[in-house]
Amino acid sequence: MKKRLTILLLLLFLCSCSSKMDIAINENMESEYGKELESSLLFDQEKSDENLTVKEIKDYDNKKLGEQEITVVFAVEDKTQEEKVKVTVKDTKAPEIKLKRESVEITAGDGFNPASNIESVKDPIDGDIKKSDNSKINKNGYIIVSDVDTKTVKDGYKVKVTAYDVNGNKAEKEYTVNVKAKPEESVNPPTANAGSGGYDSNLDPYQAEPYYVNGILLVNKKHPLPPSFGALDPTAAAALAQLQSAAQNAGHAIPTMSGFRTYDYQVTLYNRYVAQDGQAAADTYSARPGFSEHQTGLVFDVGAIDNNFGNTAAGRWLRDHCHEFGFIIRYPQGKENITGYMYEPWHIRYVGVSVAAEIYQRGITLEEYLGVY
Repeated sequence: MKKRLTILLLLLFLCSCSSKMDIAINENMESEYGKELESSLLFDQEKSDENLTVKEIKDYDNKKLGEQEITVVFAVEDKTQEEKVKVTVKDTKAPEIKLKRESVEITAGDGFNPASNIESVKDPIDGDIKKSDNSKINKNGYIIVSDVDTKTVKDGYKVKVTAYDVNGNKAEKEYTVNVKAKPEESVNPPTANAGSGGYDSNLDPYQAEPYYVNGILLVNKKHPLPPSFGALDPTAAAALAQLQSAAQNAGHAIPTMSGFRTYDYQVTLYNRYVAQDGQAAADTYSARPGFSEHQTGLVFDVGAIDNNFGNTAAGRWLRDHCHEFGFIIRYPQGKENITGYMYEPWHIRYVGVSVAAEIYQRGITLEEYLGVY
């Protein structure tokens, strides 16, 4: 009798150990392309064994569209059980097109590249999408359609960007281009009074307010800063460090010669130049106190304070690459009649990557870009 009872108990124990778990598999399971499966959605928790969890998922490919049969290892405490589960992978996310600006202004006759206003085109999962030369593309690329006539003055030209990801999802964005008449350039520097060096004698820095155009701070001989304004801009400083690192990698040393200057320091510096060369000459290369861009904290003199710097390998690299880091050559050659200062290949001003790229591509000054002379 005892032997039979022992065998019966053993059989009951073995049955309890080998009994299958109660698992209610969710049907019509869907998952987003490129994403991991949410294990809690694989089964109905209310209809399944208490404390049931997913221990392992096998054979799942989150970048394979369509229905897949995967193996899921379920567990309750120390017991496990494998089940086949059908999952459908879908890609519902369209590409992301990021523009630099919703509207672009150019001067008639200037070159214009419609792609220059595109910040990025990316798929949320697969990353960058490249521009295609095939106008009939419908997967993994983007195209640009532009009706801009750079020779005809007109507002409201359209540029449309259409992008497709690897699975054919489509996105579109459009921006406008306004072609403006080319301004007549004065043959003389922008002077307010004869012999004034381009300064208006009525301008008093102590009464001035910072002058912004479309969010960009403009400082020149017509727009001073109050003496209390200014500090080193951390974004500009970080961008300069990146520029100098890239230059170093390209084999060029571009050290910082001068950066942020206070109003009081500019007083000392300007007076020294006046004593050395006279005020008329000093006004062509040094700003009067309150009128110096260095007071913005967005400006750096780099490389070498030497007119020949622009002809050196380092100077040419700076000219051709500083816009990639958000800087412009603030006082370019041949634009003295607009800026009021002599050519300074070492003087760079931070304006942000998108603005700097357009100024570089169009070969214009900050004044021309902002439409303020």
